[in-house]
Amino acid sequence: MTDDAQPVRILAVCTHNRTRSVMMAALLESMLTDRLGPGAVDVGSSGFGPEGIAAISDAVAAMSRRGLDVSGHRSRSTTAELVDAADVIVTAERDHGVKIAALSRSAFARAVTLPELLGRAADAPPSPAAGGVRAWAESLTADRTAATYLRAPIPEVADPTGSSTRAFEAAAAEIERQCSEASALIVRAARAG
Repeated sequence: MTDDAQPVRILAVCTHNRTRSVMMAALLESMLTDRLGPGAVDVGSSGFGPEGIAAISDAVAAMSRRGLDVSGHRSRSTTAELVDAADVIVTAERDHGVKIAALSRSAFARAVTLPELLGRAADAPPSPAAGGVRAWAESLTADRTAATYLRAPIPEVADPTGSSTRAFEAAAAEIERQCSEASALIVRAARAG
């Protein structure tokens, strides 16, 4: 990354910013940093619950098994400033996209659930014409309106909070798989831009 280049900004969002968004952010940051280099990405997370609460212990353990330390994480609120600054907003649920739209109409164009990102990108992979990560993310939802979004089936990230250790690990493995695919797409968009 050159000194004048801006990092790719990713925001992961879930309900309370204690489980899914924490894992998505940790995984995406690690994967994107490995592929794009230190300082090339700025990955954060937020939610719609109380601020300052630690990640749940199952999420901390799942990330630790992957060599990632999220033990210092504290929840923070999703704000218009956070979503407006993000090039891509990866959410866990459709409802999170709706809440983001209420905060910032323009950010709604860059907000997709993690599995929705993968599905939409299958039809519109990054290309040199995309114009960078933000433009590529917006191109994925160019045909989407609030009304169509509310009526369409939107795939979501299952919330493993409170499930057995085995079920939680299976959910974490699925989030990891999806983050790996998403990070490859984001890298392509960053390099194409």
